[in-house]
Amino acid sequence: MFTGTSKSAVAGGFTLLEVMVVVAIVVCLGAIATPLAANFYSGCALKTAMGDICLLVREARGLALSSDGPHAVTFNPITGRASLALSRGPDNQWNTADDQVLSSVKIVGRGGGLRFGYGSCGPIPGLAPSDDGITFQVNNSMVCNQDLSNNAGTVYLVAGNDTAMALTANSSANGYRLRRCSNGSWVQF
Repeated sequence: MFTGTSKSAVAGGFTLLEVMVVVAIVVCLGAIATPLAANFYSGCALKTAMGDICLLVREARGLALSSDGPHAVTFNPITGRASLALSRGPDNQWNTADDQVLSSVKIVGRGGGLRFGYGSCGPIPGLAPSDDGITFQVNNSMVCNQDLSNNAGTVYLVAGNDTAMALTANSSANGYRLRRCSNGSWVQF
């Protein structure tokens, strides 16, 4: 029969070397994941902003069709907003302070480094360029009429990772086209 007591000699901690190896692995994974997460976030912010603009266009067209006057989606590069204007104000011009605005979405400063512009792709070949990435000639406004026509133009958005998207409206066709910059050229989707 064994009557003595025995104590375990195994310690319950980690050595300094083991802790340093784990910290190095975590730092390496963070260095790899951070740019990937930032690019993913910028892409999501860009797609969400363009989706918001598409909703404003659809709402402007629906309101113009059901009313007796034009409505507009206005783009303001100074405030970084896109707005749905129900009517022009007393100055009879779109995209001025006296417009009756129904809703507005923030584009610039909402995250992902969004801004109006082309990015590295430049303007879509064959379409008019502009300094601010907005080519709608009626004071940076896409005006939707009762007959579902509108003025032609393009609004370009670019994210902080230089990913770009564009919405192009043609005055002779009912609708708009969305494009994205892919490998230096514009691709419709």
